[in-house]
Amino acid sequence: MTKVAVKICVLICLAVSAANAAEFYVSTGGSDDNPGTKREPFATIQRARDALRVLNDEGVKEDSTVWIRDGVYQLSETLVFGLNDSAPDGHTITYSAYRGEKPILTSGVRIRGWQELEMPSVAMHTFTEKNIWVADVPEAKDGKWSFRTLYSGERMLPRARSKAYSPTTERIDRSLRWTDLNTLNFPKGALKNWSNLEDVEIFIRPNHVWIVNYLGLTSVDEENCVAKTSIPATYNMGRIYKGEETKSFWVENVMEVLDEPGEWVLNTKQGKLYLWPENERPRKLTMAPKLRELIRVEGKNVDEIGGDIPVKGLVFKGLTLVCGDRDVWTNEDKGIQHDWEMWDKGNALLRFRGAENCAVIDCELRNSGGGGIRLDRYAQNIRIEGNYIHDLGGTAILLAGYGPGLKDVNKNNVVINNNIHTCSELHWHNPGIFIWQSGENKILNNRIHDLPYDAIVLSGVRPRFFDITDPVKWTEKGIIPKDVRENMKTIRWDECGNPQNADEARRFAHARNNLIQDNEIHDVMQTLGDGNAIYFSCAGEGNIVRRNLLYLSPRAGGQIRFDDDQEYSTVDQNILIGSGITLKHNNYVTNNVLIEGSVAFKKEIYPGSKITGNIFYSTKKTEGKRGGVQEPYIMQAPKEKIGETNNNLFYTTTDIDLDAFLDKARGLGLDKDSKIGDPMFKDFDNYDFRLKKDSPALKMGIKSIDIEKIGLLDDPAFARIRKQGLVSTGGGPKVEFSEKHK
Repeated sequence: MTKVAVKICVLICLAVSAANAAEFYVSTGGSDDNPGTKREPFATIQRARDALRVLNDEGVKEDSTVWIRDGVYQLSETLVFGLNDSAPDGHTITYSAYRGEKPILTSGVRIRGWQELEMPSVAMHTFTEKNIWVADVPEAKDGKWSFRTLYSGERMLPRARSKAYSPTTERIDRSLRWTDLNTLNFPKGALKNWSNLEDVEIFIRPNHVWIVNYLGLTSVDEENCVAKTSIPATYNMGRIYKGEETKSFWVENVMEVLDEPGEWVLNTKQGKLYLWPENERPRKLTMAPKLRELIRVEGKNVDEIGGDIPVKGLVFKGLTLVCGDRDVWTNEDKGIQHDWEMWDKGNALLRFRGAENCAVIDCELRNSGGGGIRLDRYAQNIRIEGNYIHDLGGTAILLAGYGPGLKDVNKNNVVINNNIHTCSELHWHNPGIFIWQSGENKILNNRIHDLPYDAIVLSGVRPRFFDITDPVKWTEKGIIPKDVRENMKTIRWDECGNPQNADEARRFAHARNNLIQDNEIHDVMQTLGDGNAIYFSCAGEGNIVRRNLLYLSPRAGGQIRFDDDQEYSTVDQNILIGSGITLKHNNYVTNNVLIEGSVAFKKEIYPGSKITGNIFYSTKKTEGKRGGVQEPYIMQAPKEKIGETNNNLFYTTTDIDLDAFLDKARGLGLDKDSKIGDPMFKDFDNYDFRLKKDSPALKMGIKSIDIEKIGLLDDPAFARIRKQGLVSTGGGPKVEFSEKHK
């Protein structure tokens, strides 16, 4: 027997326990020359992965566990699990924290050699000269390392940022917003032709309040005040609104604006990092990230309809992932709706790209410049459960299948009992949970809060990208260039053929039959505009939003919104406190409780819609957007376009004249059997919105909502609310764009 064969036999004998389960151990004090036992552990997870490959090759058919001990595990390259790392059929391979311990995986590298800057710099304000420290980063000068985030320990430090400016061109018409995407006209002195222009980025809301871009610069004409960007903006870079809102961009990573403690600048031309430390000198654990993704599960992904081979049976449990870098867009990127994310891109701490029957359980993903967890391309039966995801620069959880076409392989995943907050701190438009072209998933019992924009988005590609006009809103044909980043690059044109109407185009919308249930959502929409807590846009049919609690998001135009080309989905048994529901097309709003909220009937609504069995309960005299008291319905559509509205119960403690409102509704042929009356909640003052036995709502057939099932499984929403009330957590990036982000 050869030495190699002997070593393999020894590994197998050591790894397979009496309980017929293979076990290896990893410790920061171990060695990769060890056998991987509890007494003699490996030093790296990669070595344990490779040892399991040996067991797989030898045909061991058992569950396996890699126990990872306390400590910090430095990753200089992404930890990749491929097809030869799959668990045997019917079994699992679990990479788990050892019992009671919390191993940390990071790509952060300590910055050393700090020196106080002695020579004044003409590029800095004089009052900062004595506060700046500098460190050599030779890899940055060689072009091998250009990071966009920096950490003090694990806490992200703000990059040097200027005051906000307004573009000097007016907001462009919606139908022309994809034109001239690389040009920024700026006020005198806002931008300069810096010697290291390749390091400079502008942060801008291009033409709209619901999108931000980080854009590099290729040229700055200081005399004519015109800059060219290295990649196109999502939309034309004109002004967005009048007044303060027109201050829609600032400059980052230049020495002139390094003027506050905690800020930093990286100059790759010099290979130097500049920092104004928060205390007298930089912390020893000042860290810069090497990677954007720490772990990737990578199967065989093919563009053809069939042929994918997924990695199977991997479980990640109890791990902590920290310190990844922010995404940098390129000209090769493919954007999904409004460029709220990039398709099939390694910008999250943990990524499944061709996987099935895998899980992420009880992990913590935190303090990173990118996203948390991505499920890309082929992803089926992935379970994301019990994780704590917070303080990220991007999307917490993304499920992104293939673009419109016949390939529909991202489905049947479960996202349950995750606590998600303070994400999207850099790319403000990133949702908490983003479901794009992915169907039949279950999003259950999550708590999502303190976000700058939407909590949950379900979307696809609108028919207008196929040159299909909307007779109400989108009447111009052929106005979206075929080469824009948003959506166009994801469409599988050969499979779609040439759809002639919206119904034909929506056949390729695969984010259908998703269940969004028992989630608690609050304190979202804190920074950007024109957004919602739960948002639908051409996702697909059959989606259900059921028994969720939404509150304390006053900037949300509607807590739940059916937007363009969203059809045949249901909002049922939800409790909405604050703004209500925005309704377009044929969708159904049934058995919800709206406290201080209303239903807005947009002009795109269709007669097949239904608004039935809801309770509208008002205790505040709320002014509507157009002046006057806001009634339960906001009518922006002619009566012949509004579908069935009936069997609703209206109640107010204010001087709103509900009799006059209901008479007006009945005059339009609406709400024939609706009533006015107290629904008789069990304890309104203590947030118990269940119905008493003699409630008139029950007599009308309206169901009492089972509020005890809403929220995290181990921290139900209403149990906590009954103790503390509806109290804002006070977290999240509540930033006015005209001020510096601190």
